[in-house]
Amino acid sequence: MKNDELPLIKVGKVIEHDDGACTVEFETNDAFDKMYLEKTGKKRVTEKGLGKYINDLLLKAIKNEDGYGIK
Repeated sequence: MKNDELPLIKVGKVIEHDDGACTVEFETNDAFDKMYLEKTGKKRVTEKGLGKYINDLLLKAIKNEDGYGIK
């Protein structure tokens, strides 16, 4: 499988807020968007939907759930 066929997320700017929260800007490739649509059953890719999906993936990775993890 070539890299352009792998689902990829590119993290851009991370903005820290005074309350301890942060905003993360990211880009996804077509393969990631396709995977998102297949996994969620959504009909279109939205910023809000992708944000929630990526947040859920990160939380699973932190907790080592469902085969996700952080190296």
